[in-house]
Amino acid sequence: MTDVQWQTFRTAKSVAWRTLLILAFVACLCLQVGCDKKDPSVDQKFVNAYTELLIAEQMYGKDSPAARLRRKAVLDSVGYSREDFLKKAKVILDDRDMWVPFQKAVIDRLDTLAEQTKAEPGRKRRKE
Repeated sequence: MTDVQWQTFRTAKSVAWRTLLILAFVACLCLQVGCDKKDPSVDQKFVNAYTELLIAEQMYGKDSPAARLRRKAVLDSVGYSREDFLKKAKVILDDRDMWVPFQKAVIDRLDTLAEQTKAEPGRKRRKE
């Protein structure tokens, strides 16, 4: 092999390797971007309302007048009508990609409320 042939072979070999490395790098970037699926954002106002409604149901039951009044007060305080709340809940329930982050947010909210309740000093009832 002559020097010219050897240099041509070395140049072609190094160009091929560089091209291969660049293609591998681009493929890795494409895979990384494709795998970075972020959870949809969770509406914290809706999470708070849902959590408050769960607590109201536990405290008052489902069908008592006190429960209905509390549900109405919660929905009014966050600016939802009953119909709007139910529509939004249905959208979340029907979409697994929204449901899982929503449930995690609700659990976090309940945990936070439980910790706050534990941190408060015991309240004594006044005898009247």
